[in-house]
Amino acid sequence: MFSEIIESIDMQVVEAMQANGANRIQILFYAVMPQIIPEFLSYAIYRFEVDIRASSILGIVGAGGIGTIIIFASNNRNWNEMGTILLAIIIVVTIIDFASARIRRKIV
Repeated sequence: MFSEIIESIDMQVVEAMQANGANRIQILFYAVMPQIIPEFLSYAIYRFEVDIRASSILGIVGAGGIGTIIIFASNNRNWNEMGTILLAIIIVVTIIDFASARIRRKIV
């Protein structure tokens, strides 16, 4: 995904800087980086959001993580604790979803 972002940069900006005598470092910092950083950050935030959601599911199937606590509460038939954990996961995922959507909207 990151390589596709790099391949899709506007080369006219790079060519314009080369025509004005910019060296490679200047081209990197002033032509390439401003084009790729917003999309890199947007994708990284999106992956973080997906990973938070997936950690709950992976724990339930036995891979550890947040879902393991749900399994322990379920096995002990501690329904109040299990409900609290699920509610906390839903709240955290919702907050992360709204925050990442707002950040991505401002970045891109």
